[in-house]
Amino acid sequence: LARTTASAGTQTANVIFGGEMGNPPYAPQSVVEEYNGTAWSEVNNMPGTKSNLSGLGTQIAALAIGGYPNVTATFEYDGTNWSSGGSLGTGRELMAGIGVQTAGLVVGGYVRPSTNTTAVESYNGTSWTGAPSLNTGLRSRTGSGTTSAGLAAGGQDNSAVTNAVEEYDGSSWTTVNTRTYAAGSAMGSGTQTAALNFGGVQPGSITTTASYDGTNWSAGSAMATARQMGGGSPAGTSSSALATTGYSGTASEEFTGASTQTKNITTS
Repeated sequence: LARTTASAGTQTANVIFGGEMGNPPYAPQSVVEEYNGTAWSEVNNMPGTKSNLSGLGTQIAALAIGGYPNVTATFEYDGTNWSSGGSLGTGRELMAGIGVQTAGLVVGGYVRPSTNTTAVESYNGTSWTGAPSLNTGLRSRTGSGTTSAGLAAGGQDNSAVTNAVEEYDGSSWTTVNTRTYAAGSAMGSGTQTAALNFGGVQPGSITTTASYDGTNWSAGSAMATARQMGGGSPAGTSSSALATTGYSGTASEEFTGASTQTKNITTS
């Protein structure tokens, strides 16, 4: 595993899946690994290969959604096996994932060849349906929270990264206070009222961390290593998070080994 992976779970019970290798031919992956807070173990592969995909849920109830190029497929994971789930209405990549396997959202994303979409879809454990759209179409946002209290932070369009943030109340999206830093492809953990974002691209990989209390963002301690396009801990908290895999900025610095792919983030 290297970059554009997706993830689910917490700091001590995490699963990462898919992605692509950082050297030519940049092949998409089906590899899946689980983390128990101490060590990584390779487990059953996904049914197909995916890069630029999105993830949500927990280690034992996860979703792998969409991907490059304009993929509609969803795979469900039960902690042991993968199975096919409902298809997205609009195939896309680089979406923010929010919620759990039986009540999830995918937010925004990129529809090739050139559209940064405002589209949002909700999943009920069986099928996807359209949900209220974002105010601004962006890809590579960072999602947190639930289907009735969601958060989509940062992201980018075809020309620039942003610090824009929107909150979801189950009925509509509202633009709220901006994040302390502009970036796409940041990793995240927590809820709508207690979120943590870390890393991302600006355009180079960064170590920046920011926390959100439901109203305001504040700067946190920097990560030890700059990275973007990695996995986070969607079911984690704002004080205990995990950053996995990703891209540091050069092909020779991909995070591919179990000894180097993990960064535990704990804040007080």
